[in-house]
Amino acid sequence: MEKNYCLNCNAHLSGKYCSNCGQKSDTHRISFKHFITHDVLHGTFHIERGMLYTAKQAIVRPGKAALEYIAGKRVVYYNVFYFILLLIGLNIFLKHYYDGWAVKLYGHQTGPAMNKAGEKIDYFLSAYNKLIIFSFVPLTALNSYLIFKRRKLNFSEHCMVSGILLLGILILFTLRTLLSYLDFSPFLEPVGEIFYFVIPVFMLAYIIFGYYGAFRNDYTLGGFALRMFVFFILFFVAFLLLFMFILLMATNGEGGEVKYVL
Repeated sequence: MEKNYCLNCNAHLSGKYCSNCGQKSDTHRISFKHFITHDVLHGTFHIERGMLYTAKQAIVRPGKAALEYIAGKRVVYYNVFYFILLLIGLNIFLKHYYDGWAVKLYGHQTGPAMNKAGEKIDYFLSAYNKLIIFSFVPLTALNSYLIFKRRKLNFSEHCMVSGILLLGILILFTLRTLLSYLDFSPFLEPVGEIFYFVIPVFMLAYIIFGYYGAFRNDYTLGGFALRMFVFFILFFVAFLLLFMFILLMATNGEGGEVKYVL
């Protein structure tokens, strides 16, 4: 339906898009066909600004994609942090059904049994999973902000670089979660176990690849390698402190043995 005013903000229309809010002047009545073909399929798979395009850029050229976004090329990308939330939800969904199938097939969840401290850790990770995952962004952004100075990006722009890297890591982790379902096949289980250990190595290489794409023009190869070495030292120190905090909470500050199912 075409009108001379925007149905979203009531501003006067003079073209195909509202000059005030950007909504299209031609809005269709929602029908089942339009919902499926446009809102779902078009929004997900549109090559210029869909999830698949954003996922491809995050995997193939994360550093350059982040710099493009920072420079102002943004309409072609799906919102990175919305995408991260969707992947977190998808992984929770997949893990839930994996555990359910494990109980049906084996009578219990796969892996060693958790003790009380392990159960507390599991509860903490489940309750604060989004906060813990998103903590990757400011922690790595702070590291890169301190280390990669020559690009002259501010902290928020480094957060965008970290956000796109986190998106790529979650895509790889989702693949790892999907491959874990091979455990239920006696013929494919060895393949799943191989990828289960290979993908974390890919994740580590992916982080280096992402920062190399973003900052390789600012440093020599040796200078970049030294900075990435310092980056990982700072990151693992922060990770160790976070782990110790969770461990102390799970054991009420007393320490001791923790049995946890990964």
